[in-house]
Amino acid sequence: MKKLHILRTVLVLAVLFFSFLFLPASSEAKTVFRLANTGGPNDDYTFGCEQFAKNLAEISNGEMEVRVMNNGVLGNDRVATEMAQQGSLDFSLIGQSQLNLFVKPVLAFDLPYIVDAAKNRQFLEAFDPYTGPLYKYLDAETQKVGLKLVMTLDTPFRSYAFTPRSGVENLSGVRGVKVRVTMSPLERAFANALAMNPTSVGWTEVYTALQQGTVDGEIINYGTFAAANHAEIADRFLLTRHNMAKIFVFMNKARFDALSPKQQKMIIDAGRKAQMEEWDFSQEYERRGEEYCKQHNVKLIELTDAERAEIMKNIQPVYDEYAKEIDPAFLKLIQDVQK
Repeated sequence: MKKLHILRTVLVLAVLFFSFLFLPASSEAKTVFRLANTGGPNDDYTFGCEQFAKNLAEISNGEMEVRVMNNGVLGNDRVATEMAQQGSLDFSLIGQSQLNLFVKPVLAFDLPYIVDAAKNRQFLEAFDPYTGPLYKYLDAETQKVGLKLVMTLDTPFRSYAFTPRSGVENLSGVRGVKVRVTMSPLERAFANALAMNPTSVGWTEVYTALQQGTVDGEIINYGTFAAANHAEIADRFLLTRHNMAKIFVFMNKARFDALSPKQQKMIIDAGRKAQMEEWDFSQEYERRGEEYCKQHNVKLIELTDAERAEIMKNIQPVYDEYAKEIDPAFLKLIQDVQK
């Protein structure tokens, strides 16, 4: 009897072992990443993040999953990128104006009118992870601080939107107006050059700041203005179109390096496809944003030739001051990719 009991036990264990061996892989066998995104569900760069997650799931046959955490639930882009640096987060999204706090040369992207709007797509192509010279430069710099560049996302050129309280009707009307800027010293310098009163406010606090009168203006594009429903608190745009904003997605470098070459390629390929999809989406996003402004009777104030000339004259000292702080090779690269 004892031998029979032992035999039965061995058989049961054998059946359990082989049953487990041939079970389909469970969802827990997946590699799951978190991506921190400050944008809401309707933002163009959120679309890029979600496409990245979708593409990676498809390319990896479900072996890798990216959970996109929207609306800044893991903190603003600077905080999230610090988390990615430290390894407590896999992926972070950050705008160029915050990225220069980690990598100084990125300050160049905030130089007013540094990118010709007519050559924006050509400029974006320079961020291709396999052939792009701007990708190669930026990726090398960010790896030094523990970040691996995965995607470069586009948002349309930015101008200034103002509240009714501001009374802005033309360029001279912006004098003394409190305007929201990011932590970028160049954004602040540009606002000062136009005699505005710049105030640093995180994106997730901008709506409240405009509503409460902490600021009466913001740097923004049509699409983001519409997605955030800012026609509720702002009713006019001064169309400077001076600042192109690029958004970057980084992965913790140590986590990336720990992956197999095949997995690394999957991530880069998923990001490459997603960024190109987002570049196209961004154009439609801006078109819909402009329609939103018109439907909500937002004034769209174009600059006169004289006002444009005045801006160029006033910002020359900004160029003179900040160009000295930027790697000249990087500045030349930005110019060369637009030729």
